Amino acid sequence: MGTMTKKLFGTTGVRKVYGTEFDVEMAMRLGKSLGTYLKRGTVLIARDARITGLMIADALSAGLLSTGVNVVRTGIIPTPTLALMTRELGYDAGLMVTASHNPPEYTGVKFWGADSMGLTQDIESELERIYHSKEYLVADWDQLGKESMIPNLVSQHISRLLNQCRADLIRSKRYKVIVDPGNGAACVLTPYLMQELGCKVVSINSQLDGHFPGRKSEPEEESLTDLIQLIQKTGADLGIAHDGDSDRVVFVTKTGEVVRGDRTIALIAKSYLREESNKTIVTTVDSSKVLDETVQRAGGKTIRTPVGDIQVAVKIKEEKAIMGGEACGVFIFPEFHLAPEPFLAICKILESMAETGKAFGELIAEIPVYPLEKTKVPCPNDQKEEAMEQLSEYLPKSMGDVVEVLTVDGLGIVLEDGWLLVRPSGTEPIIRITCEAANKARTHEILVLAKSVVEETMKKL
Repeated sequence: MGTMTKKLFGTTGVRKVYGTEFDVEMAMRLGKSLGTYLKRGTVLIARDARITGLMIADALSAGLLSTGVNVVRTGIIPTPTLALMTRELGYDAGLMVTASHNPPEYTGVKFWGADSMGLTQDIESELERIYHSKEYLVADWDQLGKESMIPNLVSQHISRLLNQCRADLIRSKRYKVIVDPGNGAACVLTPYLMQELGCKVVSINSQLDGHFPGRKSEPEEESLTDLIQLIQKTGADLGIAHDGDSDRVVFVTKTGEVVRGDRTIALIAKSYLREESNKTIVTTVDSSKVLDETVQRAGGKTIRTPVGDIQVAVKIKEEKAIMGGEACGVFIFPEFHLAPEPFLAICKILESMAETGKAFGELIAEIPVYPLEKTKVPCPNDQKEEAMEQLSEYLPKSMGDVVEVLTVDGLGIVLEDGWLLVRPSGTEPIIRITCEAANKARTHEILVLAKSVVEETMKKL
C-alpha cells in the first residue's frame, strides 16, 4: 500500500499537472471511488478559479451520480467555506476542485468529511484501493444520484464569522485594510467580510482569474511586492493575502513587513491561552521555536505533527487542543470547525488590535523573529524514499552538536543552537530543507551544510 498511496494522494488530496498527470477520466474515477465508499448520501462540490475547475467538477459529479450518490453543486467558493458548509448543511462529504497554491497548470481535488475535517489517511488509502481496483458501484438507470444547485454559500459563512468575533468593537475602529486574494477564491469572501466589519477596503488582484495574472498564487514575500508597496503608500492598518483556494492567509504590517505564519499563530495563541482551560496548541514540524517559547511563557504547550493541515486537524481533535496551524499561513480553530479558517484568523487579528489599541506591527513585535532559511534540492518522486533513508543515516553525523532527531515527518534535527528539517515535498519532485537559528550567519551555515549533504546523497543514488 505504501508506494501506491504516494501516486494518487499527496499532502492534501490529489494535486497534479493537468493533461500529463491528471485528466477528466481520473476525476470521474475519483467520483466513482468516493461514491462506492459512501454507498449513499449527498456530496457538496465546489471549485476555485482554475481554468480546469468546471470540467473537473462536472466529471467528479458524473462519477458520483453513476454510483447512486446525490450531488449538490455550488460555484466558486473558498475551500474553508466548502468544508464548513459540508458540516453545517449536513452533507456526507465535500469535494473542492483546487490545486491550492500551485501554479495554474495544476488541478486537483481536496476531500472533506461530514465533520468539516479533511479525510484521514486511512480513508484516503481506502479510496485509493477502490480507485485502483475499479470495482465501482454501478447504479441502475432509475437509481442514479440526482444533481442540484445551491447558491453561493459565502454569505452564510460570513454571518457565522461575525458571530465568532467582537464584530461591533472592530466596526468602531474603521480600520483601513488592503486585501490581495491573488485572483483566487477569496475574491468572493474577504473584501465583503472586511466591509461587514466596518473596514475601509482596498483590494488588488481581486477578480477571479485561473491564470493568476496578478501574482504567483503562493502568498510569500517575493510575490507580495504590490501589496507591500500599496500599504506603505496608503498607511493602511493591515495587509491580507491569500492563496488560490484561500485556505491560507498571510498578514502584512503597515510598514510592509510580511509576517511569518508561525509568529501569527503565536500571537493568536496568546489570547486563547488567557481564556481557555486546555492549553494545547498544535503545529507542524517546520514551525519556528518562537511559537513553542511564546506558548510556554503563556502557560501552554505545543505538539508537533507532520506537515499538512489534515495532520494538524487530526491532532487537534485527539488532544482537544484550542487551536493549531502551519507556518505557511494555515489556522485551525476547533471551536468553529476543523478545516483551515483564514477568515476567522483575520477577525482575531483585528479583534486584538481593537482590544489593545495597538497596531498589528506593535502586537507582532512582541513575538521575536528567528532567522529562517529554506532551500530545495531536485529529487525524482521514485527516489525520495531511498534518499531519505540514506539521509537519516548521514545527516545527523554531519551536523555536529545534535540534541535530538525527530522522524515525525521527514528528518528533523534539533541542534544546540538551532534546528533543521529535511523532508520530501508531498506535491513536487524536490526535497525541502528548512533551517532556523538565533542569528542569520548560523542559520546560513546550517543550511549550506545540510544542502551539500543532501546534494552529495542524491549523486550517490
